[in-house]
Amino acid sequence: MNEEQLLHQEIEASRNRLGKKLLILGHHYQRDEVILHADLLGDSFQLSSAASELVTGNYLDCESIVFCGVHFMAETADILANSPENLQHRGGRRVNVLMPDDRAGCPMADMASWDAVLRCRNLLSQIIDVDDLVPVAYVNSSAELKAFCGVYGGIACTSGNARSVLDRAFSQKRRVLFFPDQHLGRNTAVEMGIPETAMSLWTDNAPEYGGNTAETIRNSKMILWDGFCCIHQRIQTEWVDAVRKEHPEIRVIVHPECPREIVIRADESGSTSQILRRITQSPPGTKWAVGTESRFVERLARQNPDKTVVDLSPMNYCRSMSLTNLDNLSKLLRSVESGTPYNIISVDESIAPDALICLRRMLQCR
Repeated sequence: MNEEQLLHQEIEASRNRLGKKLLILGHHYQRDEVILHADLLGDSFQLSSAASELVTGNYLDCESIVFCGVHFMAETADILANSPENLQHRGGRRVNVLMPDDRAGCPMADMASWDAVLRCRNLLSQIIDVDDLVPVAYVNSSAELKAFCGVYGGIACTSGNARSVLDRAFSQKRRVLFFPDQHLGRNTAVEMGIPETAMSLWTDNAPEYGGNTAETIRNSKMILWDGFCCIHQRIQTEWVDAVRKEHPEIRVIVHPECPREIVIRADESGSTSQILRRITQSPPGTKWAVGTESRFVERLARQNPDKTVVDLSPMNYCRSMSLTNLDNLSKLLRSVESGTPYNIISVDESIAPDALICLRRMLQCR
């Protein structure tokens, strides 16, 4: 038995001993060998919301959620799984949310902070009515930014419900401040009929107003934070053109975190879950080029052998997701078994209630 086989065996042994006291969540971008041990597989918010429901249902006895993902996902799971209602349902007992490697962060989530967004809001107050401005945080953001939205009447969104969230925001206020991903904000707004001339890009600490004039801001319905996902930002327009030349009948589907010029060249765009569903439900023989994280695309290709699934950007792996492996997963499970768990992600009580308000608003938008 080689080392990898031994680790698989150790992990399964731990899972069997812990039983319903343990719930392992695996994000779509994780390594295949890690995914094998996940109780649930999904995108970031699917997993967190499912965890919140499971720890009061089938997993009522759950004591530990091991999140094989990145930090903001574990934060969201902690906020939802340990909400006041869930705590009451479990007699006040918290569920520990743990990560195999707590260095697994998200560069995009780190591109905005409470202080930076508050600085932006304060500057905006000099030229527009900020009470007529809704802050919208992409769920791929820190707990403190979700709390910011909770405090200032804002809301969070996923890549799957961004349009519903923006529809709600614009039904209430005149403008939206969208962070941290400029591309999801821009692509969603354009699909809603908002022209790019009615959008401005805010760069923290840039001259004047985030690199804009006062007039530009006053004419903007969407103020977009200058943030992006490194994986989706990397995809190039020439790659789309090349795959169409090689496969004339292919359909191109990309994640809405991709830059606008990529989405324009694609046939469709959608969240990770939407891409999965679209390709899985498509007829045999169809051809797809997919623009998102490569592990997910590779898995799609294997799971759909009756179709052609091509990666627009091969070897485009999320480095943060790569930090989780069989070795650190096995060690973490042993620590849970021994009663000495580590890498516990616990959102500070000073921000968790406001972040929960923000997330609940998001859950109302499907």
